[in-house]
Amino acid sequence: MQSEQRGTRILILGGGFAGVNSALALQHELRGTDAKVAIVNRENFFVFYPLLPEIISGAIETEHVLNPIRLIVPNARLYVGDVVGIDLPHGQVEIRHGLYQHQQTPRTLYYDHLVLALGGVPSTSRIPGLAAYAFDVQRLSNAFALRNHVIDTLEQAVIERDQVARERLLTYVIIGGGPTGIEVAAEIAGLLDDALRYYADVERSEARVIVLEYAPRILMPVQEKLAEAATRNLERRGVEIRCDTGVARIERGSVILNSGESIQSETVVGSVGVDPNPLICDLPVPHDERGRLTASDTLTVGDYRNVWAIGDLARVYDPHTGKPYPATAQHAVREAKTVAHNIAASIRGKPLKTMTYKTKGQLVALGKRNAIAEIGPFTATGFLAWWLWRSYYLTQMPLPNKRLRVLFSWTIDLFSPPTLVQLKVGQPAPMATHNSVVEVAPGDAESEPTTS
Repeated sequence: MQSEQRGTRILILGGGFAGVNSALALQHELRGTDAKVAIVNRENFFVFYPLLPEIISGAIETEHVLNPIRLIVPNARLYVGDVVGIDLPHGQVEIRHGLYQHQQTPRTLYYDHLVLALGGVPSTSRIPGLAAYAFDVQRLSNAFALRNHVIDTLEQAVIERDQVARERLLTYVIIGGGPTGIEVAAEIAGLLDDALRYYADVERSEARVIVLEYAPRILMPVQEKLAEAATRNLERRGVEIRCDTGVARIERGSVILNSGESIQSETVVGSVGVDPNPLICDLPVPHDERGRLTASDTLTVGDYRNVWAIGDLARVYDPHTGKPYPATAQHAVREAKTVAHNIAASIRGKPLKTMTYKTKGQLVALGKRNAIAEIGPFTATGFLAWWLWRSYYLTQMPLPNKRLRVLFSWTIDLFSPPTLVQLKVGQPAPMATHNSVVEVAPGDAESEPTTS
């Protein structure tokens, strides 16, 4: 047990839903103690990921999904930098900080309690070429770059005389029919619907948005009737849904299916899941078959009573179903509150509580004031589900000023034409960074580690 008089040091790695909410809950749980909370994150902001697809269509501005961590948890110390080493036996973490990594020697941080909330990285090893040629949708920079890229394909298509090249420019392929992939497909379709009115030389029928899903249907986490409703909605808007379709590899300008068919496209988006952050791979604690840390029902890891794992990198079993909790924001928030309670209980020498939570449901936006909603036994589609989706996530925004900004953007979006500004900043399109086909064997693809 840690003594309160010693000023217990609590270090949280990761500034996503799990990390920020655990710091927020600790502010309340540790009231009256001299414990100190610190967060390490690559950026000084928390990204509100549920709204990230709306950046693609322009429904909200990029900055509206960014929430300064210092404003959310003002009592926590923030270290902006990359985690480069975790030493559990010696209770220390090494970080390299600075926007441009000027500091050559890593800084060592010591802790009495460590919360591992580093999240995951986009899964790219399953499909050769995915890392090299596809946008991933788990990073803010890619959402911003994808919007720029889609607008650029329209600008190029207007002046392109070669019909094959024009068709390739106007074909947009999303690999993965889960909630995120479907929301991205819907936002791309929405952007095309709004934008092509201003491109006289391009017909909407020329633009193809294709979703490739390996499973028998899209949106496997939701009820089948809702998935069918989503399929009908998207197909009415011209989105092609292709289930039972596996992808063999991606090459420059084309997606090769398991059947041998080739889909020519300059825009490929990967949404095939998340792998655990590579930083946890070699930690001397139990891992599951996917590489996630196996957490106890109180969220501790292995034999360490002061190391806790939550969020995407942790496998936590749901006592109601006997299955691991899904890697979603609502579960990360609940795990964060549980770990905050248990750290405070550990410091005070009180019993820990187990992680128990019944999934509230699923909300998936389909664009154009449509969505599907599954909340307990209640289900909804269309406008009502869309209203529920926006209302729920608006209330979940951590800062009041961000709620007002998002609400204002949504209101303006109802009445104003799209902002068709192509900004030549940030990350280039994946296809544009390679001049030839890159052979990527399964397991060789590398993803940049994230802490969000």
